[in-house]
Amino acid sequence: MAAHAEERPLGAMLDPHHHGRLIYPPAELEQRQNGTAHIRCTVSAAGFPTECETTASQPDFALAAENLAYSSKFLPAYENGKAVQSAWEYTYTFHTSADLTHPLLDKMHSAPPHYPEAADVAAIGAHITVTCQIDQIGIAHDCTASDGPAILQRASLAYYGLARYYPALKDGQPVSAQYHGSIDWDASHPVDQQGFR
Repeated sequence: MAAHAEERPLGAMLDPHHHGRLIYPPAELEQRQNGTAHIRCTVSAAGFPTECETTASQPDFALAAENLAYSSKFLPAYENGKAVQSAWEYTYTFHTSADLTHPLLDKMHSAPPHYPEAADVAAIGAHITVTCQIDQIGIAHDCTASDGPAILQRASLAYYGLARYYPALKDGQPVSAQYHGSIDWDASHPVDQQGFR
């Protein structure tokens, strides 16, 4: 008896270089809600989703998964050397700290940190920590930075001071609270650091 493998087309794959971003739904993040979304899409031979079905623990998580899929490109499946319609599916997990007593950085609505060119050219690096008071509407006040090169202190203060936050909650109501953040400014590999250039 001879063994043989059944020839079946591989499913479509999310294009690793041309896909949308998975957005944590703000309403769920504000309340520190965790959850999942399972999405299954029909992907055309041209590499775009034509129809998606989603099941999720909260409706907003389903919308986030669908937003990612519909704003993405896919690598289609191939059969006998020809692109064919196929299916793609994935389960996304949304997880955040359940701690309501501390503010959360809203990365989706905050500009990324910028590695100062002068620090890059001079190969200056440091680990800078910043403490800010975050008010009830998510705005930073009275930020201070740890010791380090002045240029990186200022860049860290600029990032955390201009960022947006989800405020801490007490009894379901926003309250003012401290936020502690840090940035590793690594002069040896600034190109590899997302958002630092």
